[in-house]
Amino acid sequence: MLIYFVEDDQSISYIIDKTLEKMGLERQGFQTGKEFLDAYAKKEPNLILLDIMLPDTSGLELLKKVRETNKELPIIIVSALFSEMDKVIALDAGADDYLTKPFGILELTSRIQAKLRKVSSNKIIKYHDVEIDTKKHKVIAAGEEIIFTNKEYEIFMYLIKKNDEVLSKEQIFLDVWRTSFMGETRALDMHVKAIRKKLADVNSKVVIETVYGVGYKLGVE
Repeated sequence: MLIYFVEDDQSISYIIDKTLEKMGLERQGFQTGKEFLDAYAKKEPNLILLDIMLPDTSGLELLKKVRETNKELPIIIVSALFSEMDKVIALDAGADDYLTKPFGILELTSRIQAKLRKVSSNKIIKYHDVEIDTKKHKVIAAGEEIIFTNKEYEIFMYLIKKNDEVLSKEQIFLDVWRTSFMGETRALDMHVKAIRKKLADVNSKVVIETVYGVGYKLGVE
């Protein structure tokens, strides 16, 4: 699970970082809205902790930008603004929860765990213009359904879960075929070629990049 938190107060940022570390979560912190948006454009997290008062923008503006592309991503506002109206405005703008400063570590942990439980139970995985219903094994890319074979689906799901990582062919064989014996490596190459064609046929922006001498990496055109 990857958590983004946007907080310009270094002492609070430190507390959040250490709390997430203790929870065993991957995390990345940002002090400005621009830093956050740059990272978000490259990779979406599983949850966002968002301050409202930032040096270069309002957290509410960041909230609205995220909601333009993702309605489901859990977002918790963590703010010193404590009036009822402040909370109503944030929740109406699309926030899932609102935590006021100062806060207790146990409360922060509880709020995060509650939202991540919902993420874990969600059967829909999204990656840019690709949406996968893991329960039905249904893949929608650029608004059109793609029919994958069982092995193509397994490979694509593996790449989605490991998005933006460079994956060696050995690693893919080990985790997808569940064997370290690669046998005929062309088998993997042919599956990847078929996946690429099906993505291209529906004009999806998602591509499988070849990292020469290593393996493959999921990316976006």
